[in-house]
Amino acid sequence: MSTSSKPLPQTYDHWLEEHSKELQDSRKKSFESSSGILVETLYTPEHLQHAGWDYQRDVGYPGQVPYTRGFTPGGYRQHLWKMEMYAGFGSAEEANERYRYLMSQGSTGGVSIALDLPTQIGYDSDHVMARDEVGQIGVALTSLDDVERVFDGIPLDQVGHIFSTANCIGPIVCAWLLALYEKRGTPTADCIVQLQNDPIKEYIARGTQFLPIESAVKLTTDMIEYCRTAAPEWLPISISGSHMKQAGATCVQEAAFTICNGITYVESCLARGMKIDDFGHVIELHFCTEMDFFEEVAKYRAVRKVWARLVRERFGGTTAKAQHFRLHAATSGRPLTAQQPLNNIARITLQALAQILGGCEQTRTASFDEALGIPTQEAARTSIRANQIIAYETGIPDTVDPLGGSYYLENLTLEYEKRIDSIIAQVDKMGGSLAAVKDGFFQRALAQGAYREQCAVESGEQVVVGVNRFQSEEGQPVPTFKVDPGAADRQIAKLKQVRERRDAQAVAKSLQRLKEDCQAKRNIMPATLECVKAYATIGEIADVWREVFGVYVPESVRF
Repeated sequence: MSTSSKPLPQTYDHWLEEHSKELQDSRKKSFESSSGILVETLYTPEHLQHAGWDYQRDVGYPGQVPYTRGFTPGGYRQHLWKMEMYAGFGSAEEANERYRYLMSQGSTGGVSIALDLPTQIGYDSDHVMARDEVGQIGVALTSLDDVERVFDGIPLDQVGHIFSTANCIGPIVCAWLLALYEKRGTPTADCIVQLQNDPIKEYIARGTQFLPIESAVKLTTDMIEYCRTAAPEWLPISISGSHMKQAGATCVQEAAFTICNGITYVESCLARGMKIDDFGHVIELHFCTEMDFFEEVAKYRAVRKVWARLVRERFGGTTAKAQHFRLHAATSGRPLTAQQPLNNIARITLQALAQILGGCEQTRTASFDEALGIPTQEAARTSIRANQIIAYETGIPDTVDPLGGSYYLENLTLEYEKRIDSIIAQVDKMGGSLAAVKDGFFQRALAQGAYREQCAVESGEQVVVGVNRFQSEEGQPVPTFKVDPGAADRQIAKLKQVRERRDAQAVAKSLQRLKEDCQAKRNIMPATLECVKAYATIGEIADVWREVFGVYVPESVRF
């Protein structure tokens, strides 16, 4: 009997048995995803049947519950994803030049502002702790004057979006932008502002916290509450898993930990008397994408499903709008290598593709030279072009959720949902995210994950092309960007000029009001906005917070 006339195997197990000898000769003894999920040789309808998968309940149609396939019926057929490029360095003028360049090259994600370290932790550029870091990993902003120079010549109504990783200083950056809009006479609806405003993950993964965690969450909630009337179209919180992922979280942990933190922020808002139906649609969940392609696609599908269900069942949401959070993803800098940096173009393209196939609304794309320093203009342009090639040359955006129905992807999405729910239950049992942070639960998971991955790379079990396999003699290195060493001095000189020409009495009065509102536990946004309009500096405002709320002291964390 010819091979073509043999009867087909009746089940997956029969197929495995029939081909057992060939399948024994595999590259690895077993195959697992980056989150430790066993990957079968083949996926069939049987796998979905055994997992209890139901199309209507678990996948459904785009624009309908459970939203696995997206929040809109048409996906990218009507609007492509926003193509964001994160940038900022040196002084406001230098950052302004880069933002103008990116927009001229087709970046549609607006102005995405990277802040330098002193700004992120509430220090002025001339503070003794700040001097060596001014403008090094982002732009230095100390007052409304800097913000005005960042946006000089950039019409707000043409930008579309403004984003910044303002976490523990979120209310100050929000007040800067509110004041800028007011001075220009621009309605807040003309350009949507997204601020990360997510301090919890700073205590877990990043380290730019400076207030006790309860006070930081209080300020976050103040900003969300204030924006509901002052700028109802803005996105006053972008709950971020990307920093936890890059610090060692698995893909599943990134999704689950982000949602756990999101639960804490929502419950803080609900405790103020806010209703999820009124603010659920201005919540953003922000993740990063690495190299396990199908796992990343499954992550975004599962996150939509889980969060929308939480809005309905846990937060009391009654509208579809409340379930439609904004899904934002960044390609990760962690897999990018200094060795053979042009290889990073392939890595970035694949990461962006996973985000797009997962249905993200906005993608932030890294640049191939980020392992070497701040991206050059050429590297940033290349990343924009990668998005544009996917968008306009491949046909990938032409149908909604094109990988939906893949036996492997649907099985993986279902497994993701189960594992995310399990971690949420575990954190709930501990008392929520704040209790888990104080216990060190998140931090231990990240440390253990980072250690496991480093061991896998050093042993060669995890291959990194150009690093532990396929090395080559390095040729001429790619050009790298250098921050102008005089930028810090110019920034400090401008700060001095601002202090000299502002109304000192108005500054003192506004800071006193802020202190009183902090002490009275009132919403601090009106007083912060008054401080900003008087050109009080970020350090002066943050010092009031430090005085009233105290300074963060690390808990003893068990590893």
